[in-house]
Amino acid sequence: MSTPIEQRYVLDGGSPEVERLRIQSLALGPHAEALLDEIGVSAGGSALDLACGPIGLLQPLSTRVGPKGRVMGLDLDQAEVSAATDYVRKLGLANVTVVQGDAFHTGFEANSFDLVHARFLLAPVGHAHDLLPEMIRVTKPGGVVITEEPDSSAWSCYPESPGFVRLKEVIRQCFLLGGGNFDAGRGLFALLRGAGLSQVRTRVGAISLHDGQPFMRSTVQFATSLRRRILENRLMSDSELEQAIADVERAIYLPETWMVSFLVVQAWGRKPSPATTTP
Repeated sequence: MSTPIEQRYVLDGGSPEVERLRIQSLALGPHAEALLDEIGVSAGGSALDLACGPIGLLQPLSTRVGPKGRVMGLDLDQAEVSAATDYVRKLGLANVTVVQGDAFHTGFEANSFDLVHARFLLAPVGHAHDLLPEMIRVTKPGGVVITEEPDSSAWSCYPESPGFVRLKEVIRQCFLLGGGNFDAGRGLFALLRGAGLSQVRTRVGAISLHDGQPFMRSTVQFATSLRRRILENRLMSDSELEQAIADVERAIYLPETWMVSFLVVQAWGRKPSPATTTP
């Protein structure tokens, strides 16, 4: 890839993005737990969480592999690495290590992990046909490759908020202009099958939100992290953006307002073991 990942990632880093990812990870925690329960993670195994952000799946993976297992978290952004390192230390996750690195070029040896996971990396970055081969490369034969990506089709606010509708569309446009796709979840099943993984499966989940729950601000938080690109691409003026954000902020705290989050598409498959031949 000619363009470094840090230049292709459409969302600006820093503390607002760390907070957005923290809230997102907490909100999606039950979906992550259900996913790992369905897959079945073996105690004593090894797991890699790519682009883990400040929380990722570090804690549920740590619990499942147990004290004899190991979990590696990797993220390119130093602020995310620092936040994840603090999170791991506060929870006392002795079997978890967080390092800075590029998910597309991890530097890990081939066949290193029993489970490799990436969440919401294709949506903002794209380049699925670069990421998936690297995920498969570092997965042991028979191991599991897991991808999670969003789909905006269910993302809604009731009663309708004009600001919400506008921000949702601008967010989708920003991701596309940056080479990603906010609806990347739709293509995961075909992507994993096309990569040669076996036993490919999917799960889909969404969250019902109300009473000012933090994840109701997801459109506002995305817009905050995308502000520079929104203005540079003239998708909205500064005043239009502020007006849309204010409209959503007002709607969130109305007692009659409820929302449906974007869909989270979870897809996974196993890396085939080398065929055994009889002499």
